[in-house]
Amino acid sequence: MSELQHLIDGLQDSNAALVALGRAAKERPDDEVLQLNMQSVAKRQNDLVRRIDFDLHVTQNEICRYRVVRDWSDTYPAKAVAESLSKFQDLVTSVFDALRTAPKRRYRPSAENVDLSSLNFAGAAAGSVIVTLSIPNDRLLAGETVLDRTFQLVERTLEAKDSEALHALAEEVGVATITKAYAWADANVSFGLDTSIAWGKHFATENKFAVTRDDAQAIKELIEDKSDEKTDPFEMDCVLVGFDGPESYFHIQRIGEKEEIKGDLGPNVTHSWTTNQPYRARLLRRSQIKYATGEEKVSWTLIDLLPLELPK
Repeated sequence: MSELQHLIDGLQDSNAALVALGRAAKERPDDEVLQLNMQSVAKRQNDLVRRIDFDLHVTQNEICRYRVVRDWSDTYPAKAVAESLSKFQDLVTSVFDALRTAPKRRYRPSAENVDLSSLNFAGAAAGSVIVTLSIPNDRLLAGETVLDRTFQLVERTLEAKDSEALHALAEEVGVATITKAYAWADANVSFGLDTSIAWGKHFATENKFAVTRDDAQAIKELIEDKSDEKTDPFEMDCVLVGFDGPESYFHIQRIGEKEEIKGDLGPNVTHSWTTNQPYRARLLRRSQIKYATGEEKVSWTLIDLLPLELPK
């Protein structure tokens, strides 16, 4: 057990003791011994918080408290808590990796970035689902670290309110991050979780935001409806494999490669071409990227074919 875990366990024991003493004091308000015990436990609480802050400073760690609530139920399935935490970790890693490398469409973080962004278990509060996590964060004399920026962008992503905000975030941290936010929201909606997340360089964390299950449903629906569409002109030297004018169909294979492309015909393409002959194809490539899955759908339209003489 690390020193941080030991201190947090001690603080949580003190918290539980103070709650029990507080109940007893309500029943026996004139009991001086109870009052002295409460003062002693409170003093120990303050001392433990100071020691936790000192440990965070020396080890250059930040603390993150992740709290889930199911106020409509008395149960907290282990799978619900584990899924929510796991999806949150993926979201943190995706943002962190995008900031250190580049925004990505697919979730493929480097092994180094996975390691650097991994949240470590540091304790759990008894009687409730509050998980305390720690993560290394190299302190700078001035300015933000990558980890500081990561948590800020995680908050922005989970609090996005419209399609334009999602698009701006995708440009900054990649569609992969939006996909991970969707997975997190989906898990929280499925298990009916309200979540609050607090983080900072001290135990009394200065940064905090909350996402109710209704908020999670809203961000899930927003991401489900969002996609980016793009149309680009494209040219390639190819062999015409198949062509059907009446059915508006073409099939080509790039010369020297195995890549094959099929699609429909543009309005100005003549309906008479010889197959198995080389051409230079002018095409339009239409792509659609779904934010919820990161899946890209591509369609092709043939605009024109130009006869091509291959070098002998």
